[in-house]
Amino acid sequence: MDSPPATTTIQPSRPSALSRALLLAAFIAYTVFLARHIGANAGGSDSSGYLNSARLLAHGTTAVPQRIPAGLDPKKFDSFTFIPLGFRPLSPQQMAPTYPIGLPLGLAATASVTGWRLAPPILMIVSALAAVALMILLGRAAGLPRRWSIFGALLLGASPLTTFMSVQLMSDIPATAAATATILCAWYSRTHRRWALAAGALLAIGVLIRPSNLILIAPIALCLGLDWRRWLLLGLGGLPGALIQIIYNSAAYGNPLASGYGSALGHLFTVGVIPLTFAHYLRWLPILLTPVGIAAVALPWLGRRSLFAWVLVAWIAVIFGFYACYWHTHETWWFLRFLLPAFPACLVGGLWVIHHLWENYAKVRLRTPLVARNLTIAAAFVILAHSYPWHGRLGAASVGKSELVYPETIAWLRTHLPADAIIMNMQTSGALLYYSDFQFVRWDMLNPARFSLITANALAAHRPVFAALFPFEVKDALEARMPGPWKQIAAVRDVTIWQWSPPPAP
Repeated sequence: MDSPPATTTIQPSRPSALSRALLLAAFIAYTVFLARHIGANAGGSDSSGYLNSARLLAHGTTAVPQRIPAGLDPKKFDSFTFIPLGFRPLSPQQMAPTYPIGLPLGLAATASVTGWRLAPPILMIVSALAAVALMILLGRAAGLPRRWSIFGALLLGASPLTTFMSVQLMSDIPATAAATATILCAWYSRTHRRWALAAGALLAIGVLIRPSNLILIAPIALCLGLDWRRWLLLGLGGLPGALIQIIYNSAAYGNPLASGYGSALGHLFTVGVIPLTFAHYLRWLPILLTPVGIAAVALPWLGRRSLFAWVLVAWIAVIFGFYACYWHTHETWWFLRFLLPAFPACLVGGLWVIHHLWENYAKVRLRTPLVARNLTIAAAFVILAHSYPWHGRLGAASVGKSELVYPETIAWLRTHLPADAIIMNMQTSGALLYYSDFQFVRWDMLNPARFSLITANALAAHRPVFAALFPFEVKDALEARMPGPWKQIAAVRDVTIWQWSPPPAP
């Protein structure tokens, strides 16, 4: 068993009743904060894709018919014309979700108890709380004192990126919680082998949520070492998850090794974007991780004699390195969400470095309990003061409420439009599939000639044609791809509703 770092001395003690009460109060306050800002529902591609997939799984199926207006020949259109965001075509008539099934399985299981309306916010809040709480255990496993470990939990919970991805239905926070739990169990297996079984099960869950979590096998390997019994237990723990994935892939895509992404991801990974990505890291990580997380770069030197330090280094390196080659990582600050499963390692690693320097180089008179307590309180206020303006500047907490525009828009359409209306849309297509029975057409798959086929069919069937468009869609949709007599009839927040009218007879 690996010994704790030589520079760290942990005196086992039970926290006082006051400390436990304050910690519980902090978690309650964090829960209330998330509940007030949560907006987990079927929205854009990701969130609607997860919920549509969850509903299919709850009904024991992996595919659903495309909603093609009667009289239209799908062979005359692009294969994605009648496919909402988050789906891929299986045939001219059928379609299947593209996203991994880990989060949909969790949603379906939660909905069986809470109902579909409450399942998304409950699952996201529980995932965020778990990710933050596991930081305390991770800090203790690294050899940090309890106060420092709690501080690490505060750092993760206060990050604008954590908030941004917790208040909407996305897989990043569940993947982060699964990654942290996996590494912890793998590390605990050095003391009791049975923890390797749990590590395998949690790794499988993490891979079902986000397939790239499989690269965590590198830090797991450092934890397990050369003990074949641990590896056997790891494999046994992960076997059920692997079987679930194989069975689903075979049923949904006809191949146990296929995925919903198909071959579309290959061209998105290239070493050519690495300089851009690293520049993006340097720009945003000090904000999202604070300088504490950046201090983890010193781990390979200061922690070279600690196996757990190398576990943290491997954890950070595989995730940061993998997504450094991903084309989209550098495009905007919140695309660093792909790195979230490594944030716990960065923050605990940074705290480990700072604690090492504190224990070895701080003067004795600065390390009294009173000074340490006051410094901890001051540091907590500094972190909160740092994160608060960035939350406002980046809209980290408000994004959840902005996601409500999707169900609100579909509710308006259901209330004001006839049931046989054909809806031209793109961004709202996944939400339209989830919340309504409308037939729809993806405008981004059309050109004027194809649009004329849609309108001719609608006129022959006496069916009205409408469009629901976000601001960024209007110009391209109504001028380039669907030119004609459009009239705006309503707006739901920033989504505008348009009606197409047939041109006057000559």
